[in-house]
Amino acid sequence: MKSSSRRSVRSRRIRLAIATGVALTAGLLWVPAAQAGTSPTTPSSRPLHDDFNGDGYPDLAIGAPGTALGSQQKAGAITVLYGSSRGMSTSRKQSLTWSQRTGTADPKQSYGSALQSADLDGDGYADLLSLVGGSITTGGGTRASGHWVTVNWGGPKGLSATPTPLTATTVSGYTLGDVDGDHHPDLITWGAPVDHPEQQVSVEKGPFTRAGAGGAVSTLDIASTDFIHPTLVTAGDVNGDGIADLAVGTSSSEESDSRGVAVLLGSETGFGRPTWLRDGIGRIGGEDLAIGDLNRDGYGDIVVGHSFDGYDSDVELPTKGGAVIVVYGGPQGLSTTRKPVWINQDTPGVPGVGEYGDGMGTGLSIGDTDGDGYPDVATGLPGEDFDGITNAGSVLVLRGSANGLTGTGAKVFSQNTTGVPGTAEKGDRFGLSTALVDANADHKAGLVVGDPIENASNGSVWVFSAGSGGITADGSFSFGAATAGLPNHQAEFGESLD
Repeated sequence: MKSSSRRSVRSRRIRLAIATGVALTAGLLWVPAAQAGTSPTTPSSRPLHDDFNGDGYPDLAIGAPGTALGSQQKAGAITVLYGSSRGMSTSRKQSLTWSQRTGTADPKQSYGSALQSADLDGDGYADLLSLVGGSITTGGGTRASGHWVTVNWGGPKGLSATPTPLTATTVSGYTLGDVDGDHHPDLITWGAPVDHPEQQVSVEKGPFTRAGAGGAVSTLDIASTDFIHPTLVTAGDVNGDGIADLAVGTSSSEESDSRGVAVLLGSETGFGRPTWLRDGIGRIGGEDLAIGDLNRDGYGDIVVGHSFDGYDSDVELPTKGGAVIVVYGGPQGLSTTRKPVWINQDTPGVPGVGEYGDGMGTGLSIGDTDGDGYPDVATGLPGEDFDGITNAGSVLVLRGSANGLTGTGAKVFSQNTTGVPGTAEKGDRFGLSTALVDANADHKAGLVVGDPIENASNGSVWVFSAGSGGITADGSFSFGAATAGLPNHQAEFGESLD
């Protein structure tokens, strides 16, 4: 049996452990120019979403929001590993911190939380977004505390050293998606400092200027659509019309003690009413969301991470130890011909056994790890016990196929896997965050695993490569904040990955 004392885990999209009262500094350890052994490419109008320097190789951003800078606790920092024909290496890195110091009018904190990337200004280089917390003074002189969205701009030499605020008001969370089909990513936020902040989702249209200004802002009052307290939002095209739809994890005003996930179909005129994800006798709920076309039928599929073993909306479904649920997309939004698929450690082909507290469904990421053209799904199991070690943690990689996500051929990795650096220890919780990144652009995404509480919350990241057989431990390496030239103590390195 697992310990009943579990850390509440959430993905990079919704982890909001941001406090107030301190400021941040900025620094640059290395700025990537042309990679040795590579041929830089001309930036295209549709760059890879995580190619910050436009050389055609995806890059990796690592958040360490607990980083202390001088006397400033939890200032936060970001480390970027730049991709190349040889993949990722710690010799090609950039470290970013906030430019403001303690004592300024509006100190900042926890820079590096909830990382996401997209080309916001349409210049052909991906930009990096982050949540940052603290206080802000508005134009009218009113001070507010909370967290808001910032961006470091991409360019031929990598990311800009100083972030630019994108939101003038505090938010609860954000995601990115092309909600109007103009091929420019739009900024979708939820929560705002109004009477009922939990009941609003706002969309600011791209492209953005380098000053952080976007286009028209529209607000969806989700109180009128039976929502209250959205906890996570992600965007993707589930009906194949080229316009982003929203998947929203939330509580319901109709069933105030329950949770659920709903999809809102997008159109050029806005979002439709929600359709709740259901299976059999109940709504499907979870703590993480991702969207990807797992069976390559042209429709995005909604992947729900149900990492908690029980809460009020649970129904008699295979959730012991957590689960990953796939709700397939179709021309009307949700497929009318395919039922949702639940996969946990008791599913045939999946290594291990489902046990309470495993946390499967934590830190979801999607990418093709074996080059077969079908996206795969990585999920952490940070509460996994093995070899007599409690909460050591592991990561599963589940394969996509013409029939969708399957347990067949699943792979598992931990710090006790042969070839993986380190040794599994009690309470490590390996797998709190994951990312699938094709850093050498060979159409096979490698695996990155973050463990922000490793070594008393110093944190660490593991990088795995991929071949025709998928993810391999051969040649894997790990590192922490000290390798990036940053303070290591309780940095929570790897808390967010993109």
